[in-house]
Amino acid sequence: MSGSVTTRARPRSRFAFALATLAALAASCAPPAPGSLESLESAARTGAHRRERRLQGLEASAVLRVDGRATGRLPAVSVTTRLAAPDRLRLQARWLLGVLLDAVVNSDTLTAWMPSERLGLKIPGLADSLGIREPARFLGRAIVASWQAPAEAWRGARADSAGVSLDWREGNEVWGLRLDSAGRPSELSVARDSHRVTVRYSGWHGAGASALPSRVELADGEGWLRVRMDLEDVHSVKKVKPAWFRLPLPADFEPLALDDLRRVLSLREKLR
Repeated sequence: MSGSVTTRARPRSRFAFALATLAALAASCAPPAPGSLESLESAARTGAHRRERRLQGLEASAVLRVDGRATGRLPAVSVTTRLAAPDRLRLQARWLLGVLLDAVVNSDTLTAWMPSERLGLKIPGLADSLGIREPARFLGRAIVASWQAPAEAWRGARADSAGVSLDWREGNEVWGLRLDSAGRPSELSVARDSHRVTVRYSGWHGAGASALPSRVELADGEGWLRVRMDLEDVHSVKKVKPAWFRLPLPADFEPLALDDLRRVLSLREKLR
């Protein structure tokens, strides 16, 4: 007995559509391809966000070196730095006889005290003196490298084998940020009128998004002042003490000048 076998096409429409939809969704949620500009932007934003969170409370030990036409080359000093968001910073330089120099930047005011000499200094309106908006916040971000470029800067990014360069404007300021191939800042510059400040990073503690700078260098565009910090022990602080950022000056303090700082540091170097 002979007969024919009839085959029917499998119902594919709904099943195939569902599979295609799932595949498209999975592709849209997949991480950017390694080495792409998208992956570099993602790494940069993640790292900057984590480092910015450290500014809620941070303490670091460092070796500070100052050079430039304003000061000449000063002897290196050991410093303890404390930071707290949004705009508080304290730096204490120490030597064998105790605190050599104590300085607090609170919002837009710098207070400095040299206890062994009873020399003090208070400068309100620090932003105008330095040519930097929010100076305490700027210095804190410089130390932890939490710079983050806006989205429009990434649209005009210039990538090469060493990383990517980004430029943008904030009001009357021109910002430039250079990131390495891991998405970490290697150089930042801020220019306003003829004034320029540059921050460079030449070393890091750790890897990935948790890395922190090990060497930070700040300089103005004319070589007037250059500061280098070699950061050693850096750790977060769970509870910030308000007293860390209070530095009252006695009524009878003598005004502190750069020549005083050079003189005391030079004496310290001879006594070592």
